[in-house]
Amino acid sequence: MNTNKTYVAFDAQGVYDHEHSNLHYYQQMREWQRQYPQRYAFLNMQDIDFSSMHEDLIDSTFKVRCLRQMAEADNLLVLASDLMNVESTTLNWQISRAVNRFRLPVIVAYVGYDSLVDASVKDNWANLPNKVRKYIGRDSAYMAHVPFTKDKLERALGAYSVKKGLYPWNSTTIF
Repeated sequence: MNTNKTYVAFDAQGVYDHEHSNLHYYQQMREWQRQYPQRYAFLNMQDIDFSSMHEDLIDSTFKVRCLRQMAEADNLLVLASDLMNVESTTLNWQISRAVNRFRLPVIVAYVGYDSLVDASVKDNWANLPNKVRKYIGRDSAYMAHVPFTKDKLERALGAYSVKKGLYPWNSTTIF
C-alpha cells in the first residue's frame, strides 16, 4: 500500500488539445487513483480552484496554491514525453520549487516505455524539462527514472519520500 502523496508536474500547455499535451497521461493516472485509492494519492494544479481568482492575481494565487500542495507532498512526479514543452515556465518553476524549497525526491516517468536501462536518460534527454536536465548535469537532486507503467510507477512512488527520508541514490537512478 502506497501512502505517499505525490505532486505531479507536467507540461500543461495545450490542455484542451489532449493529443498534443501530457494531460491525457495525467487523466490516466487519475483513473488509476480512482480505481486504486489505497495505491495512489496525486496532488496537482488540476485540483486548484481557479474560479475565485481575479485575472490580475491568477499567477501569484496559482503559485501560492501550488506551494501549499507541494508542502503536503512526499515526492514529485514529472512526466517525460515527446509531447512535452521542455521550456515551459510553469513546469520548470514547479520542479525548481519542489526540489529547492521542499527537497522532494523526483520520479521521472517516461511515457511509452515498459522498461529502462542506464542509457534511457541520455536517449531521452530532449524530452526532459530544462530543470531536470540541469539537476542531472549537476547531480544536484535525487531522481528515480521509471517507465510510465502502473506497477513500476506505484512502486517508485511508494519507495521515495521526503517525510520518510528515503531518496534515490543520485540524479540518474533507474528504478
